[in-house]
Amino acid sequence: MTINMQTAISHMRALMSKGVRYSQGGSRTGADGTADCSGAVYASLNASGANLFVGNTDSMFRDLPSLGFSKTNPPYAYGDIFVWGIEGQSGGNAGHTGIFLDKDNVIHCNFTANGVSIDNYAAIHSYSNPPATVFRLAGSEQPKPTEDAAKQENTKENMDNSGELEEYSYIGNKLCLKGWHFASNPTTAATGGSGDGGASGNAGAIGSVNWESVQSRAQFFVSICTELGIPKNTTLALAANALSESTLDPAAAEANGMGKGYFQWSYAYNWGDVPNHMTRSYEDAKFQIEYAKSYKAQWISVGYGSWEQFWAGTASPGDLTMAWLMSWERPAVATDRWAGFNRVIDVDALDFGNQKNVSDDESIKETVSVFDGNSKEILEIFDATDDKKLKTIEIELKSRKDVAKNNPDVEGVEWSGFDFCVDFEHKNPFYVQFVRVRADGQRKVLHVQVLFFPHSSSRSNIGHDYCSDDYFMIICTDQKGNSEFVRDVIGEINWAIGPNEIPVCSFTIPIEEAEKFDGHMDCQVIIYKKMFDGVVKSIDLDQDNNTANIELDHKISEWEDRQIPNNYTVKNRTFPDVFCQSPFLHSTEWYVDADSKAHKEKINYAFSRQSHLEALNKAVELSDSMWWRVGARYNRYLEIGAFGEKKNYIISESGQTERHLKIIDQVSVSKEFDQVFNVVTVYGEKSDSSQASLTLREAYLNQQQQGHDIIEGFPIVILNSTANKEQKNYYTNITKIASSNSLEFAVLDEFSINLEQGKLIEKTISMNDIAPFENDGETISDEERSKQSMIAYKAAVKQLKSARRRDVIKVRIQSLPCDLNVLDRVFFDYHNSIELFDKCSRYCKKIYEASDDFYITQIDTNHDNNLVETNILTLSKELHRDGDNY
Repeated sequence: MTINMQTAISHMRALMSKGVRYSQGGSRTGADGTADCSGAVYASLNASGANLFVGNTDSMFRDLPSLGFSKTNPPYAYGDIFVWGIEGQSGGNAGHTGIFLDKDNVIHCNFTANGVSIDNYAAIHSYSNPPATVFRLAGSEQPKPTEDAAKQENTKENMDNSGELEEYSYIGNKLCLKGWHFASNPTTAATGGSGDGGASGNAGAIGSVNWESVQSRAQFFVSICTELGIPKNTTLALAANALSESTLDPAAAEANGMGKGYFQWSYAYNWGDVPNHMTRSYEDAKFQIEYAKSYKAQWISVGYGSWEQFWAGTASPGDLTMAWLMSWERPAVATDRWAGFNRVIDVDALDFGNQKNVSDDESIKETVSVFDGNSKEILEIFDATDDKKLKTIEIELKSRKDVAKNNPDVEGVEWSGFDFCVDFEHKNPFYVQFVRVRADGQRKVLHVQVLFFPHSSSRSNIGHDYCSDDYFMIICTDQKGNSEFVRDVIGEINWAIGPNEIPVCSFTIPIEEAEKFDGHMDCQVIIYKKMFDGVVKSIDLDQDNNTANIELDHKISEWEDRQIPNNYTVKNRTFPDVFCQSPFLHSTEWYVDADSKAHKEKINYAFSRQSHLEALNKAVELSDSMWWRVGARYNRYLEIGAFGEKKNYIISESGQTERHLKIIDQVSVSKEFDQVFNVVTVYGEKSDSSQASLTLREAYLNQQQQGHDIIEGFPIVILNSTANKEQKNYYTNITKIASSNSLEFAVLDEFSINLEQGKLIEKTISMNDIAPFENDGETISDEERSKQSMIAYKAAVKQLKSARRRDVIKVRIQSLPCDLNVLDRVFFDYHNSIELFDKCSRYCKKIYEASDDFYITQIDTNHDNNLVETNILTLSKELHRDGDNY
């Protein structure tokens, strides 16, 4: 591998211009807007050609020599990397690192600047005079520093070959990438037409659009279909129907307000999100076509072929035009739209060759070594198993005014953006890199440390919002995509939704409708702005009453059907990074939504033959604040995060505004304290002379170093000083894996102790599956032991939170707003405080009176035989998880 230190320094400058904040608890690399000293340097080295696991300051003593660095003495030079601390003892706050810009100045991510800054090395070193080691990359191929290498401002020269992959997805055969790559002598992209009629930033893909010309509108439509991989004959059929419906104008709307966009569907439930995508822009026009392609439920076969046959495009354009008209649009009177299209549009003049993807045969070769004229940006795709180049694709650069704003002195940086999707499929994992090939043949490579698994990523479109569907219907869909509809139910429809749980739904139908249902069949209950997204769990036929009772599990139960491979280790990866991709994601039909906390929380665990849902449950259990939930608004939609969002609703006995959710029954309050404990001792059991493979010692030492609780209110204490008396003299004192031969650690819940008026209630938890683990035969480091100790601590904290005494309040309301879900917070205005505070200590009352915000921890929804909705909400002051996690 070749490391380019100019690229590494450019990446550090990019982090500085991005405004990353200093934190040891986030991504550490700048991916989430936070970084620390070693994470920033590791990320910069990886962008410059390395392929390193993001370690800490201490691991740099090993990793830098593996890249060809060796220790050097003053005078220091451009590209040298300093490491403060003693090898083996420089992890965490005990070390620091950064990169030299010249003999005097360094660029580093640091606490003092709360981010990346450029400082005088001698000055910052003099603050504490730590032991220092400086490494230099061997070889003469390193670029020479520019004259402004140490300048505080970013310039075209010192920012050369910088960039970032900000968003990416790989769904089916569609690879989508968004980010920016700046290199010297950048290409100035062409723009489309002016005003709302232009396609600015997409000219290379679709050309300028003259919205006064129907031929130009047709070319615009065809170019998008071609980019989406839609066959030519199918494209022409869609265009012919869109011409009749909307004159090929994505902003068109019927005078009566019913039809929207290209295809002018008549009813609101056909629109999806199209009304929010009705401008003459490339993005919105593409959205409408993609939505039409995804909405199979609109197609009703009436003798003109199936949905699959239409999209295969093997029939003639005329036949496909009629198939779409009769099976999709279904007008009162049929017309020959294909003939009408040919009278208006010169079909032979339409260009179907706008895709720039090279064929697979061509892709094995280097596309070009020297381009004529301006430099070009290309994407290179490599097989991750053998590093063989699979494809080379020229891409168009687009305007990025935000990057230009962050770098006002960098000439040409505005035209450094990319945002595109390409058709690509490969059986093995693969990775990509961006290359700027200049007119003189020089290649500037931006490495991207992302591994794509085949068909692995969750879908990028959140999908249809059933909050706008104000009707009742049950839709049963078989494995082939054929749907049956049920509109007759007997009695009530009920479902219950809770956090970290599979919701269930039940209803009764006439027995003759039962044949429409089958086991594991997709079944959506759409009922007045809500939708239960289920699969059929059971069908109970009652011949005496001629009825059938149907029970559904939420589709999240699908995640129980597939398993993680044997001994699949995850180290230092975030929740969306793990559960939005194979092998943890159930399928690409799922949309996985992770909040900001989930983007920071790290997973370190050795999974093995667990179902996908068991893996998700284990990951959230081993954190102090992570949960998952599903709801009644979107199809195959999973959320992961800390939640607790304050929603602007008031649950009260009175109030007339739309924000008041009126209580319609007596409030039920129950007090639960039978499972209370507030002191936890953690063990990792192992059969080697009573020694334990898990300890809280490292977490305790971290707490002592910080001088405060790691998580406020949950201190780690030394509970006993005479632990492990069964230790035999002839066993070795393995201090690194033993719980301790003389000390026993525990975690206290100060709030719970106060709630119990000072009474200590102890429990011991065994966590024998989260001991430090090896990966690919590597030695277990002290850092890994420390990480697992922190995981055990956070899991213990979560159990303590769930083990507090609590008042469980149940209230009945009518319709529940569709933007409310379990784990949200609401204002509870209930005036009978005697019930709430009875037998509660003064400390307890103080906590309750501090705020009227309560969490929703359970939603039980009922629609009676007239389909009138009521909901029982379970409210709690704090989030809690019932039962033992281990």
